[in-house]
Amino acid sequence: MRTSNNLVLYGMTRLPSAAKKMEQSLRKLAPVAQSSVAQSEAIAPRTANAPRDETAYQAVPGGAQVLVEGYRLHGYCQASVNPLDLSPFDLSLVAELDPKAYGLAFDESVSYLIHLGDATHTLPLSKLLSRLQTIYCGSVSLESAHIRSADQRRWLYAQMEAKNDSSKSGVRDSLRILARLAAAEAFEHFQRANYPRHKQFSLEGSESLVALLGTVVEKAAQRGVEDVVLGMPHRGRLNMMLNALDVPAMQLMSLFSANPERSLAASDLKDHAGFSRRMETAHGAIRILLAHNPSHLESVSPVVCGMARALQDRKVDGSSKKVMPVLIHGDASFSGQGIVTETLNLSQTRGYGVGGTLHLILNNQIGSTVSHPRDSRSTLYGADIARAVDAPIVHVNADDPDAVVFAAKLATDYRMKFGADIVVDHIGYRRHGHFGADDPTMTQPAMQRQIRGHRSVVDLYAEKLVSRGIARDGERERLKTASLTAMTEARSGEATTAPIRAPPDSDAPPTGEKAAVSTEVPISQLQTILQRLATVPPDFVLHADIEKMLGDWRSIADGRDRLIDWRLAENLAYASLLVNGFNIRLTGLDVGRGSFFHRHHVLHNQTADADWQSLYIPLRNIAPAQGYFSIFESPLSEEAVVGFEYGYTLQCGRDLVVWEAQFGDFVNNAQVIIDQYIATGESKWGYESGLVVLLPHGYEGGGPEHSCAFLGRFLQLCGDGNMQVAMPSTAAQLYHLLRRQALMDKRKPLIVMTPKMWLHGHQPSHSRLSDLAREKYRPMLGDRDEIDAAAVVRAIVTSGKVYYDLLSARARARLPNTPILRLEQLYPFPADALAEELSRFPLLQELVWAQEEAKNHGAWHFLRDQLEAALPSGATLIYAGRPPAASSAVCDAGAHAAEQREAVASALGIAPD
Repeated sequence: MRTSNNLVLYGMTRLPSAAKKMEQSLRKLAPVAQSSVAQSEAIAPRTANAPRDETAYQAVPGGAQVLVEGYRLHGYCQASVNPLDLSPFDLSLVAELDPKAYGLAFDESVSYLIHLGDATHTLPLSKLLSRLQTIYCGSVSLESAHIRSADQRRWLYAQMEAKNDSSKSGVRDSLRILARLAAAEAFEHFQRANYPRHKQFSLEGSESLVALLGTVVEKAAQRGVEDVVLGMPHRGRLNMMLNALDVPAMQLMSLFSANPERSLAASDLKDHAGFSRRMETAHGAIRILLAHNPSHLESVSPVVCGMARALQDRKVDGSSKKVMPVLIHGDASFSGQGIVTETLNLSQTRGYGVGGTLHLILNNQIGSTVSHPRDSRSTLYGADIARAVDAPIVHVNADDPDAVVFAAKLATDYRMKFGADIVVDHIGYRRHGHFGADDPTMTQPAMQRQIRGHRSVVDLYAEKLVSRGIARDGERERLKTASLTAMTEARSGEATTAPIRAPPDSDAPPTGEKAAVSTEVPISQLQTILQRLATVPPDFVLHADIEKMLGDWRSIADGRDRLIDWRLAENLAYASLLVNGFNIRLTGLDVGRGSFFHRHHVLHNQTADADWQSLYIPLRNIAPAQGYFSIFESPLSEEAVVGFEYGYTLQCGRDLVVWEAQFGDFVNNAQVIIDQYIATGESKWGYESGLVVLLPHGYEGGGPEHSCAFLGRFLQLCGDGNMQVAMPSTAAQLYHLLRRQALMDKRKPLIVMTPKMWLHGHQPSHSRLSDLAREKYRPMLGDRDEIDAAAVVRAIVTSGKVYYDLLSARARARLPNTPILRLEQLYPFPADALAEELSRFPLLQELVWAQEEAKNHGAWHFLRDQLEAALPSGATLIYAGRPPAASSAVCDAGAHAAEQREAVASALGIAPD
């Protein structure tokens, strides 16, 4: 049981009493300490707490060096990293730190040979212990026993053991740190005094986080980083923007006005503000990109990593060393939000690695408003989940700015050297409540009493510098006054005439008939591409099914009259873009072959001795100067992966980025990313994303989670032309839709409801090569059959694969004058095209909307108003489809078939078969 960790973890004050009382407190926390996480590095209480028989100790060979290793591995258990808890535990509580356990004597006449700090020393035990406690049990400590790489551990030990005198900064750096601390404190006081009606997510108690982030940026610039992509929560955000990231005070103060600076905020809270700007450092300019983010704090984590990966991929050498993602977390959200764990799991994968992310935990020991510490998490430290990816954890006392700066440099250097994640657990406290109007004494009265009697870090550091002769008396007040004066001047000069952004035209279509994009490709070029797609290297042995498929493709390339199925249409869409220099990134579960064996972008040599060692990717071999085709099969994650891909689209230029769900229903695991980013990112922050989301959708009797991609939910989020929702019914339509997405000038997210089992086995939905060469994407398809328009009294409008059920049933019922119109694009709604088509039928009396989804899960509720608006005079609108249902689909093939027949018959106005 790691006793000291429990108390540090929960932000409790160490009891200034005997060990017996301390032990009683520990027993109350024992269920947490004995969790599976704790067991991996537990310290045996038998040796830690039991009375000792001094005669039982025997010298351990090399005992002094083993003691050094004990401090390297467990010193953080004793570290003074909690500002509210300055005195370390009695060493007897941690067996590995007890020299008696190794038979070492407190005898000044006896010296021990040890290796420490890349040097050999001969020291008596008292000096050895003093040095080890200074290095590993001071204001900064290292948690690294979980790291499996010996090289990484040795490097970390060397850095820790090379630091001198508690990592005191030089005179110039110390004064700069003090100035930052004073400015950070001044900002919080200024906001409280001048903007009392605004929520204040105060940084007070953790002001040294400003020095932490500022040092990270400076060190990154020194190490050659060109771009820092940053994500952070509400707390301290404005303070950090002003005092660590050098956002001009006038711009920042505008966030409190009626007309905020548009480069910082558009239509969102000031505490969600982001920006992109170049910042000057002592080592040259560096670009800072602070991502906007919603109140779902940690959702920005994969978005930031995606932005960073896109910037890295766009570098000439693709170097991750030039772009560094930095994430600031809250202590409660780091351990409590599952998306953090998902993002950590992405960190070293091929498709999502970013060369290491620097994680800074703003640990104020409360989280949000948790009143009992046992309700916040089950791990010992809030940072413990990072142990799963071998990330070092550096705990640092927020009241020691010099230690904070050391931790920042150590973490940045580690990330740059090893290309791996690292965590800095910045342990402070919260002087005030969750926000300005919150009263923390209601739930933490004891802690707040202690905080009220605790001097601020600015006061402590100023006194320290004065005692060292670095700063003069009154320097802190002078610096604070200067900051207050600058903010007062900025406030008086706030831009009051900044134009307020006009709302977009309601439902203005981003694409479609009003913004046509040519997607035609000559047949000869498509045939050439097909030949390349169907060619594999000599001696590459294909799976029999793949051999047959490529044979079919070669016959089409040779000009034979063969149909193009959906898998070939998708391949040709990508290939034709690659030939013209577009880059394409495709990710998702099992996207190499496709969940329904429909894609086959990655071919496997059937005679290979080991899997994944002999591959061939045809789309990388289309033309000599083609764009790059990236395909990555993602971990079993939706939220973090979709967030990453969304972030990637924000920085990837004109690349086509596609994510596919294994089944469309699974996208609901990413609902926060859909709601807060994909659907609203442009409206709130001006973010333009061209992300394509492919969602296999359609009722086939497979039951819930395998039928419905929540079409109605996506449509409910549509407004102001924010995204596109499409349900193509032919292979050619998918081809043109994907090409249009890459070629259109205005980038908008595209949600595509794709079919499943009949991607390559349902010929009526397949197309001819001429359809790809000479057609274009049509948001609405009229009825191509011979119809007597003057005889039409009933017309059907539908979307998706149910069209083919309606077509077959109409033929059987001999209803040639019941046209079936297909909405291929549900949003933006093709109102003009539908109205034009309906105008052909002068006697129309009934317009039927037919869907296979349950009434509350499909498009009906969203489209009803638009359909009614398109009705000719005297016509009525009718719904035909499944009734409302709690579950999205039945899991019974017979029941499904009966429901489908009834819905189709209802649409045609006939009795079910």
